[in-house]
Amino acid sequence: MKPYIMFVDESFSALESIKWVFKDEPYYLFAFDSPLDALSVIKSLKFSVVVADQSMREMDGIEFFEKARQKSPNTLGIILTSYLDFDKALEALDKGLVDRFIKKPWNCIGLKQAVKMAVEHYEINAEAEYQTVSG
Repeated sequence: MKPYIMFVDESFSALESIKWVFKDEPYYLFAFDSPLDALSVIKSLKFSVVVADQSMREMDGIEFFEKARQKSPNTLGIILTSYLDFDKALEALDKGLVDRFIKKPWNCIGLKQAVKMAVEHYEINAEAEYQTVSG
């Protein structure tokens, strides 16, 4: 089954670029230009990975992931950021809100690799959880 991947960025051009980069990848892609819209659907599908911009008007990426984790605790998070507040990054990692930060401007290969690794991690965790429950 193809994994569900969500991208959240207020920039339409960034979302279009991301969709183009991932067009040949084996994922179901969902792109949202509003973190509130993204949060409204995050629980309805089992997203393996969510990639969100840190700098958004409605809420920043870390706040988005705080809310997203409540709705989908097993989904892995990646934040795209053009700046890095080291203290905020450590706090987000320590709380388990995100699994990785990627600096903007991102390169296609690095972003694809990060998503692929996160999907693999998600699948390993899902399999382990299934074996624990059914075991």
